[in-house]
Amino acid sequence: MKIKINIEYNGSKYYGWQKQSSGTTIQNEIEMALKKITSEKINVIGSGRTDSGVHATNQVAAFNLNKKINLQGLIVELNKELPSDIRIKSSKLVSNDFHAQHSAINKTYIYKIKNNKIENVFEKGLVFYYKKPLNYNKLLKVSSYFIGEKDFRNYCKVGYSGESTIRFIQDIKISKKGNYINIKVTGNGFLRGMVRLIVGAMINYSNGKITLKDINASLGSSLKKLPINYSVPAHGLFLSKVKY
Repeated sequence: MKIKINIEYNGSKYYGWQKQSSGTTIQNEIEMALKKITSEKINVIGSGRTDSGVHATNQVAAFNLNKKINLQGLIVELNKELPSDIRIKSSKLVSNDFHAQHSAINKTYIYKIKNNKIENVFEKGLVFYYKKPLNYNKLLKVSSYFIGEKDFRNYCKVGYSGESTIRFIQDIKISKKGNYINIKVTGNGFLRGMVRLIVGAMINYSNGKITLKDINASLGSSLKKLPINYSVPAHGLFLSKVKY
């Protein structure tokens, strides 16, 4: 039987989603908890990686079990075994051809900014404090340059070895309430570090460090590198939704 689970986690203490030879990861914690409960060695496949320090309110993963199990009871037992900063929100049976990553239609990330000089201790690690003023209208304007099917090779971490750096960004929504700015990015897939580099470029444009011409050239046929790159911190980024 194949089971799909919906997960939320605070990624502050973890080296991202995917298992590594060293360092604690979300995937590893869930697999260890499942082994304790089921006595089976289980490979949990997530909808995609989240990098070190990145959070999720709705990560999706799936795995196979050799024996039948009560799904509601599974959630309860998993949440007993997992650290308090990882929680299973729901579970359901899915068909054997379901794949948490390849079956996804799109994903949505939210980057949370507080445009303020003074940090709130209760928000530390869950929002990016940016002290310099941000121009909301300029953020709206530059966001449109990233929408569509484009080559985002200038917006991924060095060393990316995938077959293609072309991705389709369906929508970017920016909301502002008081000092809080949320940047919501929806696309068919994301390169490593892509959202953080896009948000960084938007901030640099807002502050006059780069121009719209620079942005256009970095995504156009010339794929000219930006004069300056800025990757915003991981702790402001949340995987918000995976659509199937």
